[in-house]
Amino acid sequence: MPTYLLDGVALDHPAGCWKLKKGTKRRPLPGLRQVQVKVPGRAGELPIVGLDHETTTMPLVLTVYGRTPSGAAGGYEQMEHNLEALTALLGVKHRLMTLTFIAGTVVRQADVILDGISEPEINTDAAMARLTAVMRIPGVYWRDEIETTWQGSANAADQPVSTLAGSTGPIIDALVRFTGPAVNPALTDVATAGTVSRSSGLLAGERLLIDCGQMRARLVTSDTWDTAAGTDVTGQIAATGPGSAFRWLHLTPAVGVLDPFSRVVLVTTTATSAAAASKIEVRARRSYGGSCAFYPRQ
Repeated sequence: MPTYLLDGVALDHPAGCWKLKKGTKRRPLPGLRQVQVKVPGRAGELPIVGLDHETTTMPLVLTVYGRTPSGAAGGYEQMEHNLEALTALLGVKHRLMTLTFIAGTVVRQADVILDGISEPEINTDAAMARLTAVMRIPGVYWRDEIETTWQGSANAADQPVSTLAGSTGPIIDALVRFTGPAVNPALTDVATAGTVSRSSGLLAGERLLIDCGQMRARLVTSDTWDTAAGTDVTGQIAATGPGSAFRWLHLTPAVGVLDPFSRVVLVTTTATSAAAASKIEVRARRSYGGSCAFYPRQ
């Protein structure tokens, strides 16, 4: 049965202090941000592709019971204590909370914040209360729990990033690391043709660490993923492709025609003066809930 955890606390309490309504256990899918451009003398509207997704909201309908944390009957007084504990869990406002969706082996996470909460409906005789908490997912997409790291060639076309296979939404916060020697290293997302590059060289043992989510880059001389280490080279990074004026690379899964189970992220890397030690690495979590690109399988 699908269920949720909020900051690691079960929203289907194991002792029955509170339970989620069954109908609220499905993860919502984000909608596309709508843009319509109509011009005189042309039927319909201008086709616009590459639109971003809207922020997702999710109602959680919860019933609170009069059971103690050990599962014993506690009556109306215990129901009030449970209601207080639940509203304290839901009402964190100074930071984003982590909502985890679990359905068997499927585990997805999203950062959420409380958008609103209803006045509890109290049934005094039954020692029960019902409330609805609306969670907002500012980042839109659900993600894997754990980051994975993929390694590929520093100079090769159409490389599948195997650790991101199965995604349905763009990965907007990947960490990319080039290891030298490499001159003019560049990484291109095949689906969108978006590219990040640096028009300079990396010596053997040097690494270029690119944080796509924070739009910053560091030059380091050790085997690290620390985005605060080394020398800041953010100003030397060039980004091209859709939306590159205000964001860096979005790794986008593509779907083979007539094969929706073949979702894969393809990247092309280029670098001159590469050697056996040269490589590209991508550290990221898979993303779910968005739209994939489509391309023909050969």
